[in-house]
Order: sequence, then structure tokens, then C-alpha cells
Amino acid sequence: MAIQKDYETPSTGAIASYHVAGMVTLDAFSNATMVMMYSFLSADARAAGKAAMYTQQIQVTGLPPDGVGAFAYAEQQLIVAPSNDDTTALNPARSVFVGGEIVV
Repeated sequence: MAIQKDYETPSTGAIASYHVAGMVTLDAFSNATMVMMYSFLSADARAAGKAAMYTQQIQVTGLPPDGVGAFAYAEQQLIVAPSNDDTTALNPARSVFVGGEIVV
């Protein structure tokens, strides 16, 4: 799965529209999920083996519930706005993909 959303990459200002969770780390002690997101120009660019335009690590609060994959959980969390009492909301990167759409 991936997230579809136009995003201006900080390093170049170019627009990336296809974002993939490439690595997910679960931290039971902190009750947090860390996700490394890879941003591509498009789904076609990713499918063609092109390099990611930008990568970033983003933390979301919580762990996947039983039966939910870590990658699916991370992507689902990234497209919804964090609650006001969520400490990860203080990190501007946490809201980059809010409003995006999960695509296959």
C-alpha cells in the first residue's frame, strides 16, 4: 500500500505524490511506531525503480492492534490528524500526509 498526496519536498521543492512506508519500528516501552517514508514523483516512478525524491522518519503514537500489520497501521495513522493530546502532534512532519488517500 501507499499514500497518495501531493507534497512539496523540502530538499528540492519538487512535488512528490506517492509515498511508501519502507521501514517500521515498534517501540513497546514508548508506545510508539516509527515509520520511514519514501516519497516518489508518482506510482509509475516507483514501479519503474526510480529513486525516492525524499525520505523522512515520522513517529506516531500507539502500536498496531493485534491482527493489524505494522505497515498498514503506520500508513493509516499518518493520514489522520493526531489528537490534541498526542505529543507527536508537536512534530511538523507528523501532519505531512494528513488528508492523503491509501492506494494499492
